[in-house]
Amino acid sequence: MRKRFSFYPVILIFLLSFPNNSLAKPRCEVLYENVYNDVKREDVNRYFIENKKTIGIRLKKIPDKNNNNFILDTNKDGFYKVGKITKGELSNLIFLDDIILSINNRDLRKFDLDASNLYNQYDISDFFEKNELIRYEILRFNPKTNKNNIVIIDKTINSSEPNIYNTIENFNEPSSDFYVKSIKVNEKDGDFDATIQTDYYQPLDQRYFLSDQISKDLIYDKKFDDENYLQNFWYETCTFSDEKWQKLNSVDPTYGLEFENLIREERQLRFSEFYITPSWDFIMKENPKNDQDTYVIFDGGELSYKSKSVYKIKNEFNLRNFPFDKQILRIFLRQDETPIESDRFLVSTYTMKKAQEFKELNAIQGWDITNVEMNYKIYDHPLKNSFYDGFELVFEIERKSRYYVFKIIMPIILILIVCWSAVWIKPKDLESKLTITIVCLLSLIAYNFVIDADLPKLEYLTVMDYIILISYVYATIPTFLSIFTNNFINTKNQKIISFTDITKKFGLLSYIILIILILIINSSTLPEHTSSSLSWVSLGGDR
Repeated sequence: MRKRFSFYPVILIFLLSFPNNSLAKPRCEVLYENVYNDVKREDVNRYFIENKKTIGIRLKKIPDKNNNNFILDTNKDGFYKVGKITKGELSNLIFLDDIILSINNRDLRKFDLDASNLYNQYDISDFFEKNELIRYEILRFNPKTNKNNIVIIDKTINSSEPNIYNTIENFNEPSSDFYVKSIKVNEKDGDFDATIQTDYYQPLDQRYFLSDQISKDLIYDKKFDDENYLQNFWYETCTFSDEKWQKLNSVDPTYGLEFENLIREERQLRFSEFYITPSWDFIMKENPKNDQDTYVIFDGGELSYKSKSVYKIKNEFNLRNFPFDKQILRIFLRQDETPIESDRFLVSTYTMKKAQEFKELNAIQGWDITNVEMNYKIYDHPLKNSFYDGFELVFEIERKSRYYVFKIIMPIILILIVCWSAVWIKPKDLESKLTITIVCLLSLIAYNFVIDADLPKLEYLTVMDYIILISYVYATIPTFLSIFTNNFINTKNQKIISFTDITKKFGLLSYIILIILILIINSSTLPEHTSSSLSWVSLGGDR
């Protein structure tokens, strides 16, 4: 009787004899499963900063000359400026760049303030007592009177009694940076395309469940000395996709963030990942034998998020001075889910440093980047009746107008010169004169059709539109003059002769004067939207 041979015992023996660690899951997968299976899920509602006094404002910080550290911005007298509002109810009372003369009659110039550390809470709240009533003395410029006025702020709009306090609050404040890699302006469509890289960072201390699991699951091969102090170890970092991390419902520094006026995002071009890494510190032993007698202690972890994508953002363009215009591009990143009382932005110097590098590259085709600014900005949500924190990068750009000057305006002027050359032909040669004027007019019309694709279609007239319209008018005048003067060739009308001489002398000159007047009027009316190439004709003075 034959017996059938079975492979199952062989497979079982093979699996039992195989090293156990060959079947072990990767440490990152173990970490993910432990966090996913956490039944409490307290991390999602845990604030990183707790019991922090909040006076309602923070001082304005600006990068130093090397963009390496922050310094506090002041006016010529050394008074500090407002750089951020941290209470929504103050957003309509105190404004960015307001000069702080005093708080509760105390001169801030006498405080020991330092803005060099990113996480240094240089919001001056710690200089005042908990629940202390706050009275601001602000110096603010009034454009109507063209003077600085002193404003006292100690209560909100609908209150008759002082009610601004130095309150105790809990909130998250992850480091939130974004860098512009490229911009393409579509002024005819009223938007621009921006390639933006984001970098969000959230430190995690021992209060977080995630920190405990990072220490347990990502640290291995620990080496201790004779006194059982940790001296050496190995660790792993983990990377998770956007979709995978969202399933954990854990700490997320990107929660609720969105770009204002976003039309769409090119999702197929998006790259994004979450990064997890342990954090540790070196502690001196109780009885050190030397300066290097320390041990390692794990103090939590770090969660960061990096992304890169292409965004189409709606923007307001004023093109009345086209093609000698200046525009403002605004990229506003804000919270849309968590009010400012619970979630705030903290931006590092690296954002401004990368913005300055982008400015120096001057990488916007057809435009020059003349200035860049970064500002904190509160968003008053029209539907949720809450205030949300936000951060804005502002690029000031000027159009490169040489293309339009040499390829559009100069050819139009040359056509006009040829057209007006007909006034020097004898009046009796009507056919020759009409040939020149009509051909020039038709050339101008044909040329206008060619350049039409480069011109924006607007409900108002731009500088270029005025130049073209006046050019049409001046292209038709020689035709009528030729017909008019031909009727008097057999007469000796001195008035007609004098009129002909005047047109020869002042015809083209009046055209040039009208063009200059158009430039002066438009640049003086809208100096904030006039490029520096046209500032010489502006009557508005220095801007």
